[in-house]
Amino acid sequence: LLNAGALPNQDPINCLQIALRMGNYELMNLLLRHGANVNYFCRVNTTHFPSALQYALKDEVMLRMLMNYGYNVHRCFDCPQGNSSHSQYVTDGWTSTVIKDTMFCEVITLSWLKHLSGKVVRIMLDYVDHVNICWKLEAVLKEQELWPDINSILTNPRSLKHLCRLKIRECMGRLRLRCPVFMTFLPLPNCLKDYILYKEYDLYGQENFIGTY
Repeated sequence: LLNAGALPNQDPINCLQIALRMGNYELMNLLLRHGANVNYFCRVNTTHFPSALQYALKDEVMLRMLMNYGYNVHRCFDCPQGNSSHSQYVTDGWTSTVIKDTMFCEVITLSWLKHLSGKVVRIMLDYVDHVNICWKLEAVLKEQELWPDINSILTNPRSLKHLCRLKIRECMGRLRLRCPVFMTFLPLPNCLKDYILYKEYDLYGQENFIGTY
């Protein structure tokens, strides 16, 4: 169906969302290669960051796949509270707080998810330039084993090589990045193409499926 031109973003229930909930790497990769929008927003229980992330927090293979295909990581660090103290929201049940524009810091610092925060944020930092983390997220990250590494990245300039990769990806756009035909015509050495596509972090392509933590 996809080869015949079926559109993966037209259904009321997002096809990629179903593949993510199933944990089906092959189906996810197939949909993404045919233009599935990695930055879709779920119409119910919306978050400030694209909805796909909710299903990938415990799985590095899935998380890396989303990031490699152009997931908007910057929105995860976009917190209006900044260094100010955050309100203590009630998150039990289906409350008005749950279904509003919830920030990433409010989700990843929940008691049953905060042990994942260090690993998830460390992976995200491979896909952004300089970002600022809010007071609430920083407080939780300081309790994590990966905090020294995260803090070093946050407080030091990123390499020019990394910044160039981000800029090239931005100029190319998400749809060109996932298109194998377009990449074959790009007048660049294969090693540079692989770097632009984050091949070193393509756990699915490397058949490294031990990504759950």
